Amino acid sequence: MAPVVNLQSLPVRLVQRSQPTTPDKCPATNPNAPAAPSDVLKTCDLGRTTLYTLGPEAMRLGLTHVDPPKSLTAGFYEVLLTLDPSSATAWASFTAANLHGHVAFIRDDLVLEAPIIEYQVTSGQIALTTQTVQAADQLAQLAGRPA
Repeated sequence: MAPVVNLQSLPVRLVQRSQPTTPDKCPATNPNAPAAPSDVLKTCDLGRTTLYTLGPEAMRLGLTHVDPPKSLTAGFYEVLLTLDPSSATAWASFTAANLHGHVAFIRDDLVLEAPIIEYQVTSGQIALTTQTVQAADQLAQLAGRPA
């Protein structure tokens, strides 16, 4: 039987504002001193091309599995995150309550992905898409980090 790996929970914050930026305009982050969950967070995405103003942490998702990146169509790769049962229930309620809301998944005070909630998610899984295999690999590694 495969060992159960405990993955780090994945913080979720609502996006208050996002704007294009350049790497030199991104605020420094310190993984050893992350922003408090109750604080507003100003940070960039992994590619350092977008500056985000994020509200306080809305929730933390417990992950049970992160699939390796899968090629979808030309130029798109998907990383599938599987939630634990309580997080799956919480995420279903959250997505229903925040339809068309802009959310950010955070790791080390950086935005992994910031999708718009298009519909209620009841599958217990979150599919994140990126445009390069390198970005998908990085996303899978960061999202799937052991606790």
